[in-house]
Amino acid sequence: MLNQALELLKEQYRQNLGAVTGNDFLEYYFNEKRRHSMQVFGAGNMLVRHIGWLKNKPAEYVEMVRTAVLLHDVYRFKEIALLAENKKIDHGVEGAKFLRNIPLFSDIRIWLPIYHHGHLIEDLYTDQQYQNIKDVNLKKEVELICFVIRDADKIANLNMLAYEPDMRLLFLGKGTGDAIHDYSISDFAKDDAFSGKTVRRTPDCTIADRMLGYLSWFNDINYQYSVDFCHKLRVIEILKDYFSQICNDKAFVEEYSAYFDECLRLRNFLS
Repeated sequence: MLNQALELLKEQYRQNLGAVTGNDFLEYYFNEKRRHSMQVFGAGNMLVRHIGWLKNKPAEYVEMVRTAVLLHDVYRFKEIALLAENKKIDHGVEGAKFLRNIPLFSDIRIWLPIYHHGHLIEDLYTDQQYQNIKDVNLKKEVELICFVIRDADKIANLNMLAYEPDMRLLFLGKGTGDAIHDYSISDFAKDDAFSGKTVRRTPDCTIADRMLGYLSWFNDINYQYSVDFCHKLRVIEILKDYFSQICNDKAFVEEYSAYFDECLRLRNFLS
């Protein structure tokens, strides 16, 4: 299954490459997403070796989970290609629909987690497709596999943000007006951060708001090993330090840092 999934990913890359060739930004973004797919796959491989509920599953089952991780962005190439035509799609939704029509990847434990990997997790729970699953065990599997994909996706992006300074413009530099040069922290971002939410991203949010948003991703991390892995790579330490450099509200930085550490210590992550 994994070999076929990799070939499908390569096929999607080849089919859509021509649409972005000649557009420097889109071509760069397109190729970056190919690298991202493999980074998420690598993070997912680390997770599946340490997640408790997967330890007694047969090899074929674990391969199915790894396949879902590998294919999470299978339609990202199409999404970027359509940007060249000023068209927008949701790559998770369209990718899931695409996979659902391929017999090898039509298992709901593959396509439904992919459908919602980039959404708020509440969107999975309220989705009629999810609610219609009658088998409670299958329903739980869909949720847990979605958690694997979401965690692996975040780990890959946070690691890139920590260790690749040249990529920070891609993560932080999309704003309007003076927001990209504003290092203050907005009231709504403070409220979101201290309420345990993922900080909202608005067109006019400041660069400090955006960086706080990435730290707040840890509010949406599910597995203990995801946190341990980020600690091991020093990702958390580096990102907190970077936030302290770019946010000009030093009192907030100190207060949030203590809150962040306490939340990680007290939260009951999945084993």
